[in-house]
Amino acid sequence: MLILDDWHTHCISLGVTIAIPVSQERISPVLDTAARLLLVTRQHGREVGRKELVLSPLPVEGLASRVAELRVDVLLCAAISEPLRQALEKSGVRVKPHLCGEVEAVLRAYGCRQLGRDEFRMPGCWGNHSGGKGCRHWRAARINPVGGKEA
Repeated sequence: MLILDDWHTHCISLGVTIAIPVSQERISPVLDTAARLLLVTRQHGREVGRKELVLSPLPVEGLASRVAELRVDVLLCAAISEPLRQALEKSGVRVKPHLCGEVEAVLRAYGCRQLGRDEFRMPGCWGNHSGGKGCRHWRAARINPVGGKEA
């Protein structure tokens, strides 16, 4: 388990706004249906702002626009639909998917570039958390249902 007393001032860039969908103090399992979004703003290695927003149900384009309007630089999330990921990235938001864990631990890990640790990976995911290529569902889609071998 990653234990840090505080984010280190040398671990993060000069300024960044991070968004995390939250549910019960953990990363919400699916961004597309999340009800709350935590925004954390960091400047010069220190947290300078934090607010939590209630998200109303929106279509993909509406949710991507809402996040972009909030000037989010990085979105840390668990599962995310491919259309939403693409819309967010098109609007300039860097998406770091396939993450899990307590929000504060994930924020500290992000600040110190430790998100690759096993404790922050969704079950069934591995690798660099990019795109979905490191998750079980991607590999399962390539397996021949009759012979059980990859197609």
